[in-house]
Amino acid sequence: MSPGSHAALLLTRAVIASVFLWHGVPKAFNIAAAMNKFTGFGLPPVLGPITGWVEVIAASMLLLGLFHSTAVLSLLAVIIGALVTVQIPGGVSAGLERDLLILTGLTLLAFTGPGRFALSAKNLQAP
Repeated sequence: MSPGSHAALLLTRAVIASVFLWHGVPKAFNIAAAMNKFTGFGLPPVLGPITGWVEVIAASMLLLGLFHSTAVLSLLAVIIGALVTVQIPGGVSAGLERDLLILTGLTLLAFTGPGRFALSAKNLQAP
């Protein structure tokens, strides 16, 4: 893989992680608001803060390149859940388009790995 490909994977990880952190931190740290939001979607309220913490932890792991498969699979579960329960029923919108792009990026990362610029044990070993 070329150095440019590794840089592109790092950029992809950083952008996806920043979106999940932007949306996850409020849910993780404002439990009442997260519960109300999920109730409004017709979902069990407890899923709000749980989703927020999954987003924060998995996005942080993705950004750093740690436990890549676990991070990607966790975020795939969140984004597929968002698509099925909120975005697709809501029709074509910027939120649907954003989530489809995130799904595409996570799928790419699932098949390529984190790239060279990651803190995973594999990348830290001597060449």
